[in-house]
Amino acid sequence: MRIEFMPGMTNVVRFPLEVRVEPSLELLLDIAPDCREVDLVAEAFDLDRCLHEARGAADLAMAEHILNNVPPERGARRRLALDRLLQPLIGQAVDACRLAHRAGEVARRANQRLVEAQIEGGYWIDALKENATEKTNEAARRLIEAHIASEEAQGAARAVSIAKRGEEWRPFNLRAEEEASFLGAAST
Repeated sequence: MRIEFMPGMTNVVRFPLEVRVEPSLELLLDIAPDCREVDLVAEAFDLDRCLHEARGAADLAMAEHILNNVPPERGARRRLALDRLLQPLIGQAVDACRLAHRAGEVARRANQRLVEAQIEGGYWIDALKENATEKTNEAARRLIEAHIASEEAQGAARAVSIAKRGEEWRPFNLRAEEEASFLGAAST
């Protein structure tokens, strides 16, 4: 969930529709953590958990599941089965992103209270510092979990999309995708 600043509007509060909207792939893409931020947090908190392998593994697992468990004949029955496979993953990923956002807000407030207390002085600073550290660690962990859940849902969505189009599934190959995008566009 991204913060949107509106120039010259200091008294305007944006209602976050992403909190109330039904989970969908479009919503997930909108609220998923930025991978650059995730990489920085993972490095800073030493939370590297195979961040860059989740999408490909989920893509492969979903393709195998589709091959073994979804009716092969085209039609409404297949499309419904494919949609049912994807919805729980998207719902879990959206929930994880929402929890990560909330944990980030709680951590920001805890750190702000600590800074204010350090400026004012007082005997409770150690307790506030411990609380801020705990909340910050929780926010970092939730951010990583949200990223992994988002990557898994997007990987599964790729396999489902390929199955809906009736194409043969192939592992994602960044180089092949780049060549198709750039060379295909250049030849037209």
